Parts: sequence; C-alpha cells; structure tokens
Amino acid sequence: SVVRVRFGDGYEQRRPTGLNPQLKTFQAVFRVTDESTRRWLDEFLSWHGGYRAFLWRPPKHNRTVRVVCREWSVTDNARYSDFSCTIEQVVN
Repeated sequence: SVVRVRFGDGYEQRRPTGLNPQLKTFQAVFRVTDESTRRWLDEFLSWHGGYRAFLWRPPKHNRTVRVVCREWSVTDNARYSDFSCTIEQVVN
C-alpha cells in the first residue's frame, strides 16, 4: 500500500505504508482425500491458532515464506475434504 500526498502545483510525494509494505495474502484450498490427513491438517491449523507462524511455499514461488492462517473452513464431501484458508505473510 502507498501513501500519496498531492501538492497544489501538480507534484506528488509517495511512500510505502509501514515497514513491510510488500507482505502478501493468499487464498488457498487444500484438498485431502483421507481421514488421517484431514485430522492432521485440522489439528495443525488449530494448534497454530491464527497467531503462531509457520513456513509455507506459495504456488508458483520458489521460496518459503513465514505465514499465519487466521481463518479457514472445511467442506466435507463424500471422497475428499477441502480446507479453504486465508494465509497471510508475516515477518516474525
């Protein structure tokens, strides 16, 4: 995000908001097909509780980033479960 100040003569000053303006938010869906993986993923997200960070490699990225998952939901189907997660990059 960028803070912008416009001056009367047409000039403007721009600066990034905060110390880390390039942090990303990802929407991810994890599809699991067996009950043990479903339980493990649910326990993993619950244990981290939206405040403990963990390492994750986003799709189409070649490095891991530190993230938290504050919100997720589970949709159970006959043969699989979908975990819909909002994953936010953090610094600490």
